[in-house]
Amino acid sequence: MKVSFIGLGVMGMGMALNLSKGEGEGHYEFIACDPNKQALEQFKNKGLKTTTNILDTTDSDYIFLCLPNLDIVKTVVLGENGLLKHLKPGQSIVDFSTISYLGAMEIAEACKADGIEFLDCPISGQQSKSLDGTLSLMCGGSEDIFNTIKPLLDRMGSQVIYMGNNGAGQLTKMINNCALNICVASFSELLPVGVKLGLDPEKLGDVLMTATGSSFASKALFQRFWKGILNMDFHLEEHTKIWKACMKS
Repeated sequence: MKVSFIGLGVMGMGMALNLSKGEGEGHYEFIACDPNKQALEQFKNKGLKTTTNILDTTDSDYIFLCLPNLDIVKTVVLGENGLLKHLKPGQSIVDFSTISYLGAMEIAEACKADGIEFLDCPISGQQSKSLDGTLSLMCGGSEDIFNTIKPLLDRMGSQVIYMGNNGAGQLTKMINNCALNICVASFSELLPVGVKLGLDPEKLGDVLMTATGSSFASKALFQRFWKGILNMDFHLEEHTKIWKACMKS
């Protein structure tokens, strides 16, 4: 069996490194792919096969993707020089990217027409979780393929869940992100309110990080950005900026 991983960015790098350990254990062949040659160095140093050309992965049984956005996923899979034109029935593409539900369905339908399985398996977790293999993976697509590749997915995530047919993974990620954004918004609005009413911001933050109102959002935001939050006149559109900055740090 041969597996490949395309997209060695902030999240993909750790995932690919964990997946590549299977080759060292003799379970399968592995190839890492990214247009950035520097991203391939860690794999070369381990004696693993690497490439900057996505077409070098088209003889893989399973091709894993972790890409920045829908346009890039569509280019890699459906583009003029994309994967789909070079794959044969029975091969599978597993996409860890966070893209739209409709986009995932469009790609899945195009793949299915050519006998290729496409699974949308967006991920949740920070870079540290990608490195230690403890991400959450929510998967949509063929349940048979999911069960076949679950040992591979388990190398990258500690919570790997089959959510249903194509698109179910992206729908799950969307709902998760909505819940996260609600937590971010509420924390960002309520912390300044508490301080304006006379509460100590650090003590209030300690409570919000440990009591029943705590969440991943409150812990991450308070530890890194509470001073900025207190100094800003917040509106909902500002929360996304803070959260993106939080995720990059």
